[in-house]
Amino acid sequence: MAGAVRGLSARLREVSGLLAGRFGRPGICGHEIDPVRNLVLTILSQNTTDANRDRAYDRLAKRFPTLPALAAARPSELEEAIRVGGLAKAKTKSILGALARIKEERGGYSLDFLGGMPLPEARAYLTSFPGVGVKTANILLLFSFGMPAFPVDTHVLRVTKRLGLVPGTSTLAKAALSLEPHVGTGDHGPLHLNLIRLGREVCRPRNPLCAECPLLTVCPEGKRNTKGVRNGRVRRSRRRRGAPHSRITCTPWGTPE
Repeated sequence: MAGAVRGLSARLREVSGLLAGRFGRPGICGHEIDPVRNLVLTILSQNTTDANRDRAYDRLAKRFPTLPALAAARPSELEEAIRVGGLAKAKTKSILGALARIKEERGGYSLDFLGGMPLPEARAYLTSFPGVGVKTANILLLFSFGMPAFPVDTHVLRVTKRLGLVPGTSTLAKAALSLEPHVGTGDHGPLHLNLIRLGREVCRPRNPLCAECPLLTVCPEGKRNTKGVRNGRVRRSRRRRGAPHSRITCTPWGTPE
């Protein structure tokens, strides 16, 4: 067991290094650093695209510029404001329910107390809210509090399954909790962001560009997919270094729990 643990940690370090060599090491930010606003944003991100998430959040912020105003909104008003993001009724219920509970329990709209809790306890608190899963909780804890939480979305799950880092039957939550303890200190955010970028640009759901992947040498599925391809046929001119991340890279959260 100890050997397997060390093996996973070492593989994640290698993967992170290879990705940084291709994409650079991204800076970390949240679209909203304030924990409560980050919670609202991550709820909006579920089952939609980044663009529609951002449009929904912008409309929400313009219509309800403060958290008390948002908490006092009629459900029909909030649904209309965030409709562009999809699942407006369910998201409205989750947002208003979360704000009401935070206000009742804390006397205001603040989640700052989570910063003084151990990661597992903070995550358990957040996932006790309806509509908040491990991915949403981990995003908030990583990007608002700098905790060593590891969010796994559908891109990260697909890539780590193909790499053999998690079982093929893993869910988002199981993969996150399995990988998280083995990610290097300070690497939870950069690795998360670079895996998402790889999943979008190279390790796509269909027709992955295995011959161009910086992880080909450590990927069992990639090796199978390129087996029999002569070295001279691998178009190395296309295996170029990707454009580096900007210093501040906001998280792409538009995938479901």
